[in-house]
Amino acid sequence: MQEGYCLTCARELHIQPVDDLMKRFNMTDDQLASMEEHMADLMQQAQESGAMMPMMYGDMQNPDDTGDDFVPGGSPVFPFGFGGTPKAEEKGEKSKKQRGRGQRKYLDTYCENLTQKAKDGKLDAIIGRDREVYRTVQILCRRQKNNPCLIGEAGVGKTAIAEGIAQRIAEGKVPARLQDKEIYLLDLTALVAGTQFRGQFEQRVKGLLSEIKAAGNV
Repeated sequence: MQEGYCLTCARELHIQPVDDLMKRFNMTDDQLASMEEHMADLMQQAQESGAMMPMMYGDMQNPDDTGDDFVPGGSPVFPFGFGGTPKAEEKGEKSKKQRGRGQRKYLDTYCENLTQKAKDGKLDAIIGRDREVYRTVQILCRRQKNNPCLIGEAGVGKTAIAEGIAQRIAEGKVPARLQDKEIYLLDLTALVAGTQFRGQFEQRVKGLLSEIKAAGNV
């Protein structure tokens, strides 16, 4: 194995790449020495930890099949890539959490679970919408043509009807067909935000629909 120069030695010998690097990033000699010490510490930790590479690249064997560029709980980044091997218990807990997030990643990111908020008591009581709530529940219980459409100006109470149904589901005051259902409020602005081209938006919509179908009660 050939050993090269340290950064400080290369600087003193006026080796061109090091000089160019310092000029480009406007680095001082003290900053160069500090960077060299930091790199030496990282390499020392890497040598002491034989499990560094599996930790950094092990999760890349099973990428998220949704194609989204963000993978929750993926490969660790600096400085967490250099350390001892996690305990088996911690790995098990992380994998369980990771699987749970992966099942409803799009629903949890771009939607709000009104049924859960109703169970937690985070929704205000809905007053004066009993007729609309009853009619919407009636449509939802149909076998066919069971997609109610609420149309109106902003602020007239369309969301309030959905919240009223969520509260009734949480209290068990709905027909048996709706007992285990969950109502999600889609944030369309968040779904569109950050998409740079049409394919990204379509990918999110497909992922969201896939999670809804997989859940079976949304």
